[in-house]
Amino acid sequence: MDYPSFPVEAPRKSWIDRLQAFFEVLLLSGLLSSFAAALIFSAFRIQNIGLLLTKDARLVALFVLLESGLTFLILAIVLGVHRETLGNLGLRRDYWKRNALIGLALVPLLFLINAVAAYIFKVYLPKYYIEENPLTQIIQTPQQLALFIAAALIAGGIKEELQRAFILNRFRTYLGGAGVGLVLWSIAFGAGHYVQGLQGTVIAAVYGFFFGAIYLLSGSLIAPIVAHGVYDTLALLAYWFFAGQLK
Repeated sequence: MDYPSFPVEAPRKSWIDRLQAFFEVLLLSGLLSSFAAALIFSAFRIQNIGLLLTKDARLVALFVLLESGLTFLILAIVLGVHRETLGNLGLRRDYWKRNALIGLALVPLLFLINAVAAYIFKVYLPKYYIEENPLTQIIQTPQQLALFIAAALIAGGIKEELQRAFILNRFRTYLGGAGVGLVLWSIAFGAGHYVQGLQGTVIAAVYGFFFGAIYLLSGSLIAPIVAHGVYDTLALLAYWFFAGQLK
């Protein structure tokens, strides 16, 4: 005999649940992983402060990769505690081809966003206009370019999107909604790119909002990962073959 089913009201989240979620957002915000990476650098007597000033692309890429690895470790521990998987964050194989094509189709739009933002800064905020990203300026050899591309794919395309998905999900479930999380994390994401100047900070915040919106709309991480990774790779290649070689 079939019994009628009734909608069951989701259990209300307690303040302990919300506090735990807030603590987990802080854990995955990059503060802990960056601090731990800095400690490791210090332990090996590597000067991590002012890496850009060293003009050593290898050190910058190594720090980025180390910080990414620590973030992956923290994420694995937090997900394991809750018996969650990467699939819960949207990293699934269903419709992956469609989502990958969506990601590729979004790449030209990312370049357009960058061009429009650069034009606005150049015309209306010339004091803060930067013609070249200070990170790319330290690339001097093809080997360093390859290392930077690897770091960009791992840190940007994969780590930052997993990080964003986790934080947006915690906001959606415990901390006021995915929309609130999208705005707040986009601002924080932009602030994390302060070494690229005000222009780089603003563009990063816009990109963060863009990637987060695509994730929330599609429910999949494939599209933002592909878009982010391909864009970063093409931007580095464009710098090397066009801007970098003209020096």
